[in-house]
Amino acid sequence: MKPKEQFVAERKETTEFMISMYCRKKHGKGLCDDCRELRDYAFERIDSCMNNDSQIICIGCPGRCYNSEMRERIQEVFGYSKPRMILHPSMYFKKY
Repeated sequence: MKPKEQFVAERKETTEFMISMYCRKKHGKGLCDDCRELRDYAFERIDSCMNNDSQIICIGCPGRCYNSEMRERIQEVFGYSKPRMILHPSMYFKKY
Protein backbone atom coordinates (compact mmCIF):
# COMPACT_ATOMS: atom_id res chain seq x y z
CA MET A 1 0.00 0.00 0.00
CA LYS A 2 1.23 3.49 -0.86
CA PRO A 3 1.80 6.18 1.74
CA LYS A 4 -1.29 8.35 2.24
CA GLU A 5 0.44 11.48 0.89
CA GLN A 6 1.40 9.74 -2.35
CA PHE A 7 -2.12 8.31 -2.77
CA VAL A 8 -3.68 11.76 -2.30
CA ALA A 9 -1.16 13.41 -4.65
CA GLU A 10 -1.87 10.86 -7.39
CA ARG A 11 -5.63 11.30 -7.04
CA LYS A 12 -5.21 15.06 -7.37
CA GLU A 13 -2.89 14.69 -10.36
CA THR A 14 -5.34 12.43 -12.17
CA THR A 15 -8.33 14.65 -11.33
CA GLU A 16 -6.53 17.77 -12.56
CA PHE A 17 -5.43 15.99 -15.73
CA MET A 18 -8.99 14.89 -16.51
CA ILE A 19 -10.48 18.33 -15.80
CA SER A 20 -7.78 19.99 -17.93
CA MET A 21 -8.44 17.57 -20.80
CA TYR A 22 -12.16 18.32 -20.62
CA CYS A 23 -11.70 22.08 -20.37
CA ARG A 24 -9.25 22.26 -23.29
CA LYS A 25 -11.77 20.51 -25.54
CA LYS A 26 -14.95 22.19 -24.31
CA HIS A 27 -13.80 25.69 -23.31
CA GLY A 28 -10.50 26.37 -25.07
CA LYS A 29 -6.98 26.34 -23.68
CA GLY A 30 -6.09 26.47 -20.00
CA LEU A 31 -8.53 26.10 -17.14
CA CYS A 32 -11.55 28.38 -17.26
CA ASP A 33 -12.95 29.78 -14.02
CA ASP A 34 -15.71 27.14 -13.83
CA CYS A 35 -13.26 24.26 -14.29
CA ARG A 36 -10.81 25.82 -11.84
CA GLU A 37 -13.64 26.05 -9.30
CA LEU A 38 -14.49 22.37 -9.91
CA ARG A 39 -10.83 21.36 -9.53
CA ASP A 40 -10.47 23.30 -6.29
CA TYR A 41 -13.66 21.75 -4.94
CA ALA A 42 -12.49 18.25 -5.93
CA PHE A 43 -9.14 18.86 -4.23
CA GLU A 44 -10.95 19.89 -1.03
CA ARG A 45 -13.01 16.70 -1.17
CA ILE A 46 -9.88 14.60 -1.78
CA ASP A 47 -8.05 16.26 1.12
CA SER A 48 -10.94 15.66 3.52
CA CYS A 49 -11.78 12.14 2.31
CA MET A 50 -12.27 9.67 5.14
CA ASN A 51 -11.01 6.84 2.93
CA ASN A 52 -7.52 8.19 2.19
CA ASP A 53 -6.03 5.85 4.80
CA SER A 54 -7.74 2.77 3.36
CA GLN A 55 -7.12 4.04 -0.20
CA ILE A 56 -10.65 3.42 -1.44
CA ILE A 57 -11.41 5.61 -4.45
CA CYS A 58 -14.74 7.38 -4.95
CA ILE A 59 -16.32 4.70 -7.12
CA GLY A 60 -15.98 2.17 -4.29
CA CYS A 61 -17.12 4.54 -1.56
CA PRO A 62 -20.59 4.17 -0.03
CA GLY A 63 -20.66 7.85 1.04
CA ARG A 64 -21.27 10.86 -1.15
CA CYS A 65 -19.19 13.90 -0.22
CA TYR A 66 -19.85 16.01 -3.35
CA ASN A 67 -22.93 18.22 -3.36
CA SER A 68 -25.38 17.40 -6.15
CA GLU A 69 -24.32 20.22 -8.50
CA MET A 70 -20.61 19.44 -8.25
CA ARG A 71 -21.28 15.70 -8.53
CA GLU A 72 -23.10 16.28 -11.84
CA ARG A 73 -20.25 18.46 -13.11
CA ILE A 74 -17.49 16.00 -12.14
CA GLN A 75 -19.47 13.10 -13.64
CA GLU A 76 -19.72 15.02 -16.93
CA VAL A 77 -15.97 15.76 -16.89
CA PHE A 78 -15.00 12.19 -16.01
CA GLY A 79 -17.52 10.80 -18.52
CA TYR A 80 -15.78 12.78 -21.25
CA SER A 81 -12.20 12.28 -20.08
CA LYS A 82 -12.12 8.67 -18.92
CA PRO A 83 -12.47 7.04 -22.37
CA ARG A 84 -9.78 9.39 -23.70
CA MET A 85 -7.32 8.47 -20.96
CA ILE A 86 -6.26 5.46 -23.05
CA LEU A 87 -4.43 7.99 -25.23
CA HIS A 88 -2.31 8.84 -22.18
CA PRO A 89 -1.02 5.46 -20.96
CA SER A 90 1.10 6.91 -18.16
CA MET A 91 -2.08 8.30 -16.59
CA TYR A 92 -4.49 5.56 -17.65
CA PHE A 93 -2.56 2.67 -16.18
CA LYS A 94 -1.64 4.45 -12.96
CA LYS A 95 -2.75 2.35 -10.02
CA TYR A 96 -4.15 3.98 -6.91
